[in-house]
Amino acid sequence: MRIAGLSLLVLFTTALALPAQEPTKNDLLFAIEKQLRAAHTTAGPSVACVVVSRSEYPTEPVGASDVPGALGAFDPIQFLKNTPGAKPARALALDLSKAENIPDHGFACGVIIDDKGLILTPYHVIEGATKIFIHLPGRVGSYADIHAADARNDLAVLKLINPPTGLKAIKFADVRLDDRGARRATITGGKLVVLMANPYVSSFPVDKPSAALGSVTNVRASLTNGVEKTRRLDNYYDHGPFLEHDAKLNAGISGAALLNLDGEMIGLTTTATGLGTGDKTAEGAFPLTEPLLRIIDVLRRGEEVEGGFLGITLPLGVTTDGVQIGSVMPLGPAARAGIVTSDTITHVNGARVRNYDDLLGHIGSALAGTKVTLTVRGRQTRDVVLTLGKWMHSRPVIASVRPDQVFGLRVDHDSILAQIPGDKSPIILNPEALVGVAVREIVTDSPAATAFKKLGDRPERWLITHVNGTAVHGPTEFYSAAKGQKAIKLTVIDPTEANRKSREVSFP
Repeated sequence: MRIAGLSLLVLFTTALALPAQEPTKNDLLFAIEKQLRAAHTTAGPSVACVVVSRSEYPTEPVGASDVPGALGAFDPIQFLKNTPGAKPARALALDLSKAENIPDHGFACGVIIDDKGLILTPYHVIEGATKIFIHLPGRVGSYADIHAADARNDLAVLKLINPPTGLKAIKFADVRLDDRGARRATITGGKLVVLMANPYVSSFPVDKPSAALGSVTNVRASLTNGVEKTRRLDNYYDHGPFLEHDAKLNAGISGAALLNLDGEMIGLTTTATGLGTGDKTAEGAFPLTEPLLRIIDVLRRGEEVEGGFLGITLPLGVTTDGVQIGSVMPLGPAARAGIVTSDTITHVNGARVRNYDDLLGHIGSALAGTKVTLTVRGRQTRDVVLTLGKWMHSRPVIASVRPDQVFGLRVDHDSILAQIPGDKSPIILNPEALVGVAVREIVTDSPAATAFKKLGDRPERWLITHVNGTAVHGPTEFYSAAKGQKAIKLTVIDPTEANRKSREVSFP
């Protein structure tokens, strides 16, 4: 036994002393091939074909709903019953569950993000849709409603009406585009990626996804053209980061999954970037960074995405050492925090702000109600902690899950009052003393409508500061204070009054 042990020790020592054999080209190719097969197996079942019709379907009594985004299914037999004079061929052509009808409508891709039947796709894919059908791997599928959507970030989450069993949600990767201390970037130029899509191809069933190997060719901070005045905070394409890649199946397609070699999703493809023309068109994808995942989580809950609002305007001059403030908007978070004109923002949450793009990136990707720490240089350099308000924009928003009305009343963040356009914009005095919620919606002929009518014809001018004597600092506190109450007494003020006087509104 001793001799045998010595022999094994000699063999082991000799093996350590031998130089490691370098892998051959075939070894490397086989390793990549193995990873591709694994990625296809892991993520393939989670990639769907999204078929969108914008035909004018007649309203169907079955499944009709006043919930925002509810489109319902389509029954050809019911269609013929409800549409006098319609021919069976017309009814069959409108059935999106038939793959042969796809060319007559429109299609893109989507990704399963919840095994209960939620599909992520860009908003522009489903904009104006009257019916949506999701074809899933394995020749199964379902009509879908729009669960939530946000045109500002060009994202939508769809909800299958009749989800099949065994759905598999895709796994998100840890996506970091830059180095932050000890945390290194995980996505850089040159990284190998897999494009996983489920497009319609003539003469083939929509039953399994296709994959292509490529690489990230560029990581862009934004797609701006360098002219600051043309950039808009209500358009992700003006301030959000993007991935460029060269993985192609055929023509570019939106809503496909861009994966790492472990089959984890790092990006959602989009053809709306305008990154080039003809054969030189670069393929683009939204990187699934932490800020974007927060937005997706809001859409997953069926809620409205409320973008962050700082409440400043910028001077015409450009600086490379922070962003100088041109003016501070009344009732905005910056004004309440004591930030003044000519102050310069140099950092957001410790990250350097070198220019307007950096500031748009941080604030544009944040959500209302988020606390941020700004490093501000003025007479002295200081850290300012504030809570972002809500950015008001006119881009389409769909939210199937909304707070219950309070006797016909819904409210919003008070920072909305600082953004009312035109001659309706209030002149707000001493904004730091004002905290509450704004009137967002009043249902006609409701108790709230009757009560506010006594105060005039512009209910949106009022700031609600208390509910039954309890101070409220945002919509969440308002709904919490009002929940279950059989009667409501609101304390309201007019921010434009020089000598403000509190008033009370009671209902029902």
